Amino acid sequence: MKTSYCVWKALLWALLAAAGATIPARALAITTAPISFPIVTLNGANQLINGSTSAWRANATGETGGWNVTITSADFSNVAGKTIAVSNFEVRLLDGNIVTISGDVNRPTSTQTTFAALSGTALKIASAAAGQGNGVYDLTPDFRLTVPAETYTGDYSATVTVAIGIGP
Repeated sequence: MKTSYCVWKALLWALLAAAGATIPARALAITTAPISFPIVTLNGANQLINGSTSAWRANATGETGGWNVTITSADFSNVAGKTIAVSNFEVRLLDGNIVTISGDVNRPTSTQTTFAALSGTALKIASAAAGQGNGVYDLTPDFRLTVPAETYTGDYSATVTVAIGIGP
């Protein structure tokens, strides 16, 4: 029953498009993966470590008005209440790390090709202009963290928020 509904809906949209009607955009969605960092042996000096994540899937199928991806983060903290300031946490997204899975070959582009510090304020990392980016895309950002010399031992974590929204 659900299959026939989907087929009927797709047929209806095709008929509406042929008649010149505006087809409503589907909801934007992004699926992320955890960001991980290697274990650091504290040595009394600042240390710059690279983080890793697998691809984040942005689904903008049906969105023709443009869209963007933003990221924010809180400070890193451990169970003892010690912190590493979020300003030590940086992100970039190279254009080569945006891959078209399906849809428009005019994919989104990076708005952050050099490392920039994260904060509680949204940082735009990718954008698709109006009329572009209608499809599914994998985004794989690069992360790095400066572990200050005065950092206490422990397991640290931070809450990272990734959002996808309408508008370039």
